[in-house]
Amino acid sequence: MNIYDYIDDYGVYTFKEKKFNDVDAAIFSFIIYANLKYVIKNNQMKISEAGKKISDLYKNKDNNIVAVKQGNELLSYIKDVNRYKDCLLTQFDIDEKHDVQYSAISIEYTKNKVFVAFEGTNELFSGWKENLLLSYKFPTKSQVLAVSYLNRNYTFSKKKIILGGHSKGGNLALTAGMYANYLVRNKIEFIYSMDGPGLLDHQFKSKRYKNILKKYKHIIPDYSVVGLFLNNSNNYVVKSKIKNIYSHSIITWDIGNNYNFINTKLSTYSKDLQLEIRKWIAKYNTEDKKEFIDNLSYLLKQAGVVSILDLKENKDKLYALIKEYKAVTPHTKKVLEDFIKIIIKCYETAFYKDIKGKVNKMFNFKL
Repeated sequence: MNIYDYIDDYGVYTFKEKKFNDVDAAIFSFIIYANLKYVIKNNQMKISEAGKKISDLYKNKDNNIVAVKQGNELLSYIKDVNRYKDCLLTQFDIDEKHDVQYSAISIEYTKNKVFVAFEGTNELFSGWKENLLLSYKFPTKSQVLAVSYLNRNYTFSKKKIILGGHSKGGNLALTAGMYANYLVRNKIEFIYSMDGPGLLDHQFKSKRYKNILKKYKHIIPDYSVVGLFLNNSNNYVVKSKIKNIYSHSIITWDIGNNYNFINTKLSTYSKDLQLEIRKWIAKYNTEDKKEFIDNLSYLLKQAGVVSILDLKENKDKLYALIKEYKAVTPHTKKVLEDFIKIIIKCYETAFYKDIKGKVNKMFNFKL
């Protein structure tokens, strides 16, 4: 069964009748993608009300971004479900002043117990830029915002806290749990990362990381890519219905008759990609990566590319990006080429075969 089958079957039980579990954490981690800024008023709203408003609005507000559409649909689906309808959405926070992709929400699912969800990355390149920054920089702007969110809202609160997030949101949950102040850390019961990137060596080996391990779970699909970026542990591999990077979505994760994710082993596909990613990270120093990200940001801006959708649906923008690419330095081209090869390999089988020739021809290098 998938997430929606779980909601249909298990949603009849309240959290008092059946305790909070990993699948609930995945659902709460994913609804942060929904267009909450359009619906939450007075910073407090039940899921039943928010879901109804999303149902009325999301078709005109999601800009065809897949993660946002799926978040809207999931929130709308649970609005009348016994298990979720009375959960309270509070303390919504979003940053629209900086070139980052960040938002957070607190979900009070029983009295004095909250799940804090941090937004992950969708097709917008502002989010992917921060994912790349994780390869050499700590803390990033989003990580700072996540820590600040916890300290601001929970230092003097009596509520018990579970942290979670999908994709980059999982990394934010992890780092916020590590670096929040002492009073907040004492209230954290558990931390979930749903296929989220890991940590740089220094943070991974730190005492702060070791101190939260007993409360931490990193759930990744058997065809994980994003969740294998950088250092992580406490990995719990779950079966996905799709055998490529699209398994990143929790909608593809399999749930068993015990109403929890089906445990399995990591695929050879993911193990091979993990090696490729680690080679890329090790091959280039901090200055190389910084120059690469700065140049990539400049190329995208000059070509008018904001999201992956621009490249899929607007050939003019793709050609403009190729034109700008030809002007960068040979060294930056090499870093970019190595990175593109990894990205293309994430989309194996038919898509890979289709795009391989086009990339070789347009960028003049061999995949």
